[in-house]
Amino acid sequence: MEKDIQNIWNILLKNVEERINNPRTFDLWIKPVKLLEINDNIIKIEIPSLSFERNFFPFIGILKEEFYKISGVMPEIEIVYPIESKEEQLHSFELSLNPEYTFENFVVGPCNHLAHAASLAVAQSPGVSYNPLFLYGGVGLGKTHLMQAIGHFVKSKSNIKIVYIPSEYFVNEFIASIKNKTTHIFRNKFRSVDFLLIDDIHFIAGKEGTQEEFFHTFNFLYDKRKQIVLSSDKPPKEIKFLEKRLVSRFEWGLVVDLQVPDFETRVAIIRKKCELRNLSLSDDFVFYISEKIKDNIRLIEGILNSLVANTLLLGREINKILIDEAIEKVYNLKKDEKKYINLKKIIEVVSESFGLTPEDIKSEKRVKNIILPRQIAMYLSRELTDTSLNSIAIEFNGKDHTTVLHAYKKIRNLIEKDKNLKDIIENIKKKLIE
Repeated sequence: MEKDIQNIWNILLKNVEERINNPRTFDLWIKPVKLLEINDNIIKIEIPSLSFERNFFPFIGILKEEFYKISGVMPEIEIVYPIESKEEQLHSFELSLNPEYTFENFVVGPCNHLAHAASLAVAQSPGVSYNPLFLYGGVGLGKTHLMQAIGHFVKSKSNIKIVYIPSEYFVNEFIASIKNKTTHIFRNKFRSVDFLLIDDIHFIAGKEGTQEEFFHTFNFLYDKRKQIVLSSDKPPKEIKFLEKRLVSRFEWGLVVDLQVPDFETRVAIIRKKCELRNLSLSDDFVFYISEKIKDNIRLIEGILNSLVANTLLLGREINKILIDEAIEKVYNLKKDEKKYINLKKIIEVVSESFGLTPEDIKSEKRVKNIILPRQIAMYLSRELTDTSLNSIAIEFNGKDHTTVLHAYKKIRNLIEKDKNLKDIIENIKKKLIE
């Protein structure tokens, strides 16, 4: 069985290599990837590091498409990192910054002027004003760019200890410290930094233990006049299940939003990103892309990356047909992500949203704080997938299919009456297709 799986992987790699048709690119970004397992429609792989993932990410779509050609099944790609020793896990941080995300490369417009000015101010004088700095806005509007720009600036000017992490890292480290009985080392690790930047802080909402720990870490750093920068998709008051004392502290400094860029700013952004990629686009094409993509800069990056790949690897000429293909490809990838939601992912996201584990959701426990999330997970499994009631029941540790049907009907009825529950479920759906 293992031999058959490895053969499939070898065939897949060969097809990918032929498709990329660039030995150096293949050796750099595909060869280091290790196959761990193929289970149903999930391919579990190991990549060398978090920083590697950013360069590997553009090839995920190619891997999925080539696997589909071989098997007829569109897979999910699950990524893990090498297992470190306990010592390394406890004492190492990786400041993984995208080299493009600097202040010099950030295009300032009416939509982000205040956020840029505040970010530059805390980079130049950390802990003096705007502490904490809280950036919020929709996907692809520049929050991560500004946070990493702060990291680049501070790193280049001083030797202070600066840490940039997604909030999932903080959550996972805290859970590991409890498991390993090393919470004292965990606390020392995060409270010894001079500059803490945490992306997507809303991820800790609903996780009572993590919020408690972050509350004390926040207080410690703030009292020591260490700079804290946080980002979220919403302002503090609108983050559901976030403790009031944290909402209060997040508002102590400056809360600033990033809005959708206007046409002129989008044009400037495209020109800057073309410059960074050595990509030549006529004004007509720049304006055309600006009109098509209005609310997400990451989609623009995806289109430009596709154009670069087609010109360098396939020798194609840039014209309206190629640009339309790139735009359609970006939107189709987002549709594919929605189409291939599976039960495992639904259970994981629902668990995270309510501060539970997948084991809690699938257990026989009949306590109130687990029953509702379990029913929501069953509802979404029925709503967002084509999986049969029996198969859903099996996924939930062999529960009867009538239990799933009851949960589906109950949540469907509650949504019509309870706006708060409807908002919670809509938020979970967004996470599933992001």
